[in-house]
Amino acid sequence: MIILGIDPGLANTGWGVVETRGNVCRARAYGCVSSKASEPLDQRLGRIFDEISEVIERYHPSQLAIEKIFFGENTRSAIATAHARGAAIVACSMAGLQMGEYTPMQIKQAVVGTGSADKRQVIYMVQNILALDHEPRPDHAADALAAAVCHANLARTNAIAHRVAADQMAAQERAQRIADADEARQVTAAATAANVARARGARQSLPATRTSRRSSK
Repeated sequence: MIILGIDPGLANTGWGVVETRGNVCRARAYGCVSSKASEPLDQRLGRIFDEISEVIERYHPSQLAIEKIFFGENTRSAIATAHARGAAIVACSMAGLQMGEYTPMQIKQAVVGTGSADKRQVIYMVQNILALDHEPRPDHAADALAAAVCHANLARTNAIAHRVAADQMAAQERAQRIADADEARQVTAAATAANVARARGARQSLPATRTSRRSSK
């Protein structure tokens, strides 16, 4: 499975592509789409759309992992991030990618093991999980790779859960078939025993009937 992770931002939109094979997760590429505040908004959003589209065309991911927006005190910054996020999502939607959204805390929890991890810890764990010989830079690209790793972990967990559920259902169906077969055998045995008992009763009553007839004569 090939996953495209995106850390949205109007000035810097980080992206990272990872590929999973079983339990192994490796980075294929990563980078950042940057623009200046002096540029018109439509051009900045257009650049995000175009470059993310090029990444999709080059690496053919099937899944998208994108960070959710945290609306804190800086509403203006959050709105700018929402613009960038929308441009990236549209590019992925047009390519047919399946999307997963994750909060920063969820991503940190999946990559580091704690939702309160700092940026240095995230970068360190991303480097180790993806077996990189260097720290992924810039930070926006590292965050995008972390989102992709989070998605990969969740997909793996869901796959295991589905297999366990399927195995449990199959076991229940087997147990039900065995129980049904046992019940059918018991019903058949009871019916056979009843038939045998009736036949024996009929044979035993026959001589007595003949004797009573002779006595009457």
